[in-house]
Amino acid sequence: MSGERVASRGTATNADVTRINRTAILDALQAGGSLTRAELIEATGLASATVHRLCARMVADGLLAVERDASGVGRPTHRYRPLGEARTVVALDVTATVARGALIDLNGDIRHEARESLRGEDGMPSASSRLEGIGRLADRLIRTAAELGTPAQGIGVSVPGVVDTDGAVSDSVELDWNGVAVRDLMHRRTGLPVVVENDANAVTIGEWTRGAGQGTGDLAALVFGIGVGAGIVSGDRLVRGAGSAAGEIGYLITDPTAFAQDHGTGGDLETRVLALGAASADDASTMAVLDRGDDARAERLLDHIAMSVAALTVILDCRVVILAGRLPRRTDRLIDGVAARLAGRIPRPPALVVGALGEDAALVGIGQRTIDHVKGAVYLA
Repeated sequence: MSGERVASRGTATNADVTRINRTAILDALQAGGSLTRAELIEATGLASATVHRLCARMVADGLLAVERDASGVGRPTHRYRPLGEARTVVALDVTATVARGALIDLNGDIRHEARESLRGEDGMPSASSRLEGIGRLADRLIRTAAELGTPAQGIGVSVPGVVDTDGAVSDSVELDWNGVAVRDLMHRRTGLPVVVENDANAVTIGEWTRGAGQGTGDLAALVFGIGVGAGIVSGDRLVRGAGSAAGEIGYLITDPTAFAQDHGTGGDLETRVLALGAASADDASTMAVLDRGDDARAERLLDHIAMSVAALTVILDCRVVILAGRLPRRTDRLIDGVAARLAGRIPRPPALVVGALGEDAALVGIGQRTIDHVKGAVYLA
């Protein structure tokens, strides 16, 4: 598998092969816990000399611990154990006015959290103040990682908006960013590898790998916030699309009257959902209409959510649709209302579940994405 992936990218260098083999060893240890050299050879298919050389290097680098096992007959054997807790990545979840940050170790556990205001000196957020704010937060977390003895290996940034293949953020109305080269700017500032991801995709990765979507490779997450977005996993792979804009479900057309509108006014589904949830400026969530007594608005909102779930399901054949983001307190009303609308109307309605990670979903997801990137997972990309 790994050889096929490298071949498709061109001629593999010695560094490529080393990264692949190191990743194979780390993956085997993550799956099996502590393993002997013989067990690693069997699990990875690598030569004995290769396993010995790479494990010795990773012990020296602080990625593995080696332990003597004297429980058997004969000479004691050595077991290798991953030291994921010895290294961290910086995970950032960016919204319009504040960025949440975390140090996440290579086992996926959150070790430290912090926040940073994205407002400028005038008290108002702007495109530039947001960029400077996430830079300050990254700097602070990198310093904290060093103080804790768990040096940061990379940075992941979750943002609302389309993220291009070069790590630039385009079409982010919430952040007022269009063509901002976030990956390159953050790399120049910190010197660390940087991964940038759409926030709905980050939520989806988090729920897929460590939340409500574990165990299935075909799912979608419908994420509610200031807007509506979706992340898609099909065949155990995150679906990005030709222009990295897969999942922009807020532009789903739900009524023919939408053809008279320009998309610059906002997507049809998103515009309608936001309008239905705008009865009270005090509500932090569009979904809060489901907690109020306005049943007419609530029923129309459920209609639109059910349309979006149906569109995802009949096209992608999702086993599970995860509802995440800013949800109502009455999640039972949300799930029951959508399920009742889909029953008998689409061939195989998906299982509808509430996300398990809450507001940490994007942080966990972008953290996992960054972990995979910095540990050299060439064949997993």
